[in-house]
Amino acid sequence: MNHPFEHLQKESDLKEKAKHGSALFPLERYTTTFSPLVPEFSVHWHPEMEVTKIQTGQAIYTIDLQEYHVVQGDFICIPPGLLHTGKIPFQGGMVSDSFVFHLNLLGSSSADICSLLYFSPLMNGSLLLPPVITPNDDCYSSMEQTFSSLSNVYDKKQPGYELEIKSLLFHLLQLVIAHPKTHHKEGENLRIQRLKIVFDFIHEHYAEEIRIETLADLCCVSPSRFMHFFREACGTTFNQYLNQYRIRQSALLLRQRNEISQAAYACGFNNLPYFYKRFQEYYHMTPREFQRIPENSRNPKKPDNMP
Repeated sequence: MNHPFEHLQKESDLKEKAKHGSALFPLERYTTTFSPLVPEFSVHWHPEMEVTKIQTGQAIYTIDLQEYHVVQGDFICIPPGLLHTGKIPFQGGMVSDSFVFHLNLLGSSSADICSLLYFSPLMNGSLLLPPVITPNDDCYSSMEQTFSSLSNVYDKKQPGYELEIKSLLFHLLQLVIAHPKTHHKEGENLRIQRLKIVFDFIHEHYAEEIRIETLADLCCVSPSRFMHFFREACGTTFNQYLNQYRIRQSALLLRQRNEISQAAYACGFNNLPYFYKRFQEYYHMTPREFQRIPENSRNPKKPDNMP
């Protein structure tokens, strides 16, 4: 299942709006393509778990505020509720396949030993998995075989495939949990909670003037402390992040054939020359050139796993 330009969607908060699968079978497979035209997806989180394999190319994923450089063949494991985003190096590219599934599919709501030891800690953030598994890890070959089997079963959907998918997911999860880097921690990082509140506010009010003092109040810190906190946590300044988010939102409006000035003003840019400058810095082309790109070449495969 593919969602072109999903990373440009309007977000009222960081929680994904997409439903992965159905209520009775909450699982979906996605293919993600990064290119110079779509070099990243916005920071977000979802209540489902995600397992991604990099099929070609390379990328930089940020998971729980930590950066990981992943290359072809690597697996990415993202537990429920973790903030994450991804991008490619300039002029690079990447294709990945992902399974996004809710732990309810495996019976996380049951009162049994699996729920007590593994599912509940995964969902409340106290059980930490290795974010990246590479060919150097002992479990890699088993993970690769299980992931391949999962893809084949998902594609064929023969009678009873749901049972086999659940079986393979159990095995995949067991391999990750058995990894030496899997460990427990107490509670959830306060800094992550504050960032979720800040990003929620930015994504809801990006078209308006956003004052540093307002965001600082949300975090219960001084404006100077907030600016340091934001840069330390995100690796960029607040103004840089806001401009990039506004540019991505304006690109969605341009794709919908809005006038350039309308797209700029609707996304909080009140100065057109400034908008042109920032847009060209981000997409390496002018807004007009962006509009002229044929639709089929401008719509890469991109899910709301945003992986």
